[in-house]
Amino acid sequence: MTPIISIKNLSKAYGAEKAVGGLNLAIQKGEFYGFLGPNGAGKTTTIRMITGILEPDEGEILIDGFPVHEKQHVAKIIGVVPEGRGFYEWMTADEYLSFFANLYDVPQEKQSDFVHSLLTEVDLIKRRHSKIGTYSRGMRQRLGLARALINSPRLLILDEPTLGLDPQGQESVQKLLKKLNSEGVTIFLSSHLLDEVSRLCSRIGILNHGHLLVEGTESEIREKSNLKDKNLTEIFLHLTRT
Repeated sequence: MTPIISIKNLSKAYGAEKAVGGLNLAIQKGEFYGFLGPNGAGKTTTIRMITGILEPDEGEILIDGFPVHEKQHVAKIIGVVPEGRGFYEWMTADEYLSFFANLYDVPQEKQSDFVHSLLTEVDLIKRRHSKIGTYSRGMRQRLGLARALINSPRLLILDEPTLGLDPQGQESVQKLLKKLNSEGVTIFLSSHLLDEVSRLCSRIGILNHGHLLVEGTESEIREKSNLKDKNLTEIFLHLTRT
């Protein structure tokens, strides 16, 4: 089976600083994959290369078999919730999602119902006519997730999707992600909330200094790191200490 994300020998440097060096990853269709690393490990740089925002210095990225630069094909496959979210604050949530629905050629006759269902999914339906400029950080997080779902993606790439949410908000988003994954959506999740990753992800990779340290299920990571009695947070801290 063709991996939905295939990365081979991926490298990126900023001047003399190597952000990612010789990274290899294969994410299978239907996986819920956790991508971990401390600040500066190269996670966001990797995500920006996967989504075509950054050009790699070396290496290959395929999305469901298509080179990442073939944007016409790739745009139909992926939805992205980046760490920095740009919003048009003068728009309402309804207008904002309708704008993106037009960009993705959602038929006009289906747009209203589709936008309504997305805002319901992320618990923003009561604020659909409020200006985004009045939204809290957590509400913007949820709106960003709704925007990522506008093209019904087969692959969802998330960079800190629950950052800034209260426990109820986190639980709401996590339930939605589990539901999407159960429906066949592959999820690639970068998060500093290790408990969240432990609960949600079927497989995990830990990155440091641009290199993949270890990868596998949580139990496999315990075996590989020889830390069989430790939880994911303890393993992460041990492996990324230097």
